[in-house]
Amino acid sequence: MENKIKIRLRLVIIKEDKLLAYYDSMDDYYFYIGGKLEFRETIEDGWKREIKEELGNDVEFTFKKILYVRDFILKEKNEHSLELFILGDINKFMEIDERPDSEFDGKKWPKWLDLNNLPDNLYPKPLSKKLLTDYKAGFPREGEYIGRMDSND
Repeated sequence: MENKIKIRLRLVIIKEDKLLAYYDSMDDYYFYIGGKLEFRETIEDGWKREIKEELGNDVEFTFKKILYVRDFILKEKNEHSLELFILGDINKFMEIDERPDSEFDGKKWPKWLDLNNLPDNLYPKPLSKKLLTDYKAGFPREGEYIGRMDSND
């Protein structure tokens, strides 16, 4: 088995004290919008594709900066990913809330979460507290390495 490191993009989109996340109703958890960077795809091409796939062709993402870099390692699945958490904005707001994703038979959808009352099932869990603190400080850092946060964190 060949060992490869995947690069994943996670988009941090905040409007009016609400964080846009994706809800998985099959496993009852939220995660940051985004996905795997494809081979020979730039980071910009990746976020443009992920936005269209997860939020629709009418949604445009505006890049602000890379907030965090983290390691994600699942030894039991022989998986190692490097994740980039990218701060940005989109041209839509509540009209995309809970719009079912046809790719997953309507069992996953985007959801605006109250930033001051984030659910316990938003992954990665340790990031929620840091994100809130950094948001209140105006996201003063860029490209901060936040280390390893495993799936059960």
